[in-house]
Amino acid sequence: MLDVYLITLALAVGIGLVATLILMAASRTERLAGIFQQARGADERPRWGGLAILLAFAITPFVASAISDEANSFFTPKSGEFLAFLGAGMLIFAIGFLDDLKLLAWQPKLAVQIAAAAAVYAAGYQLDEIGLPWGPELSLGFFAPVLTVLWIIFFTNAINLIDGRDGVALGVAILAAVTLAQVAANANHPTVALLLVALAGGGLGMLVFNLPPASVYLGDSGAYLLGFILGALSIRAATGIEDVVFVAVPVFALGFPILDAGLAFVRRIADHRHPLMGDQEHIHHRLEDAGFGPRGLLLVIYGMSALFAAGAILLHYVHVFPLEVAVAGSTLLMIMFILTRLGYVLTLWNSASLVWLRRRLRWVDNPAES
Repeated sequence: MLDVYLITLALAVGIGLVATLILMAASRTERLAGIFQQARGADERPRWGGLAILLAFAITPFVASAISDEANSFFTPKSGEFLAFLGAGMLIFAIGFLDDLKLLAWQPKLAVQIAAAAAVYAAGYQLDEIGLPWGPELSLGFFAPVLTVLWIIFFTNAINLIDGRDGVALGVAILAAVTLAQVAANANHPTVALLLVALAGGGLGMLVFNLPPASVYLGDSGAYLLGFILGALSIRAATGIEDVVFVAVPVFALGFPILDAGLAFVRRIADHRHPLMGDQEHIHHRLEDAGFGPRGLLLVIYGMSALFAAGAILLHYVHVFPLEVAVAGSTLLMIMFILTRLGYVLTLWNSASLVWLRRRLRWVDNPAES
């Protein structure tokens, strides 16, 4: 008998592929041909990726339950909870789709993200107690709702931040979803694993059209949706038998978007710029500046994401402290090597804040020079 997760993956890939093809055909009709071009220019390609993934994610669990007794046992008892979760995801998709059409300001997008994240917190996706590889469990107490909402909002936007070149955000999200699905299945969360497999399969169904040169864009709707689902489900995937969330696992699984978003925030703050204002300094931009083409850039980023995924798997399965330290240490060394090679260390060294600090330190050492 075929594995329930393979069945789910095949169904999701098929639904995602068919949905993408139908939406691509519909986008050529007179009514829809210029729907995204009004706000984004005459050369804009269709941004239907989010809808294709949403359809695959929403439909696949029900179809899998209808044809697989095992999938039915995993999913049906929690189908009501899934519908509530799906409603929050549809809010995220809707605000992203409006942004694709109208280029919204950040305030309404953030408001909807807060509302959706609060809804899934109320549904039980909660960072109440967290476990670290190197210490005891930590109870968040009354900070739990705020930190959970911030966690989900962060990943919602982090996937969108890396969606700057064809195939980047979608491929990274698929790798993270597969990694978290493996963790969830091993941690006795089969429903969460099933949903993550459905998400990965829906993404795979449209990935062929999103690779460079892309014929379909993921859009803000798709990037927000992927980040929201991964952020929320990562909490359940990494929850142990005593309801402790081992946060190091999802942090590693989603390491690439965390790294890119963290770099963006730090370098903008260090240079006295608004942390939410866009720039051309993301990792994919630096790789282009280093001479990588569209497909070479993807190979490097997918390779980095695969290394982060391997670290997440190791942290989940290995429970020996020295080995956990070795995994974390080797990953940090990899990050430092990448940041140095791409010039981020030099950029931060020459940022406005560090230049000011270096001058102050020189003044302390040599007050006569001031």
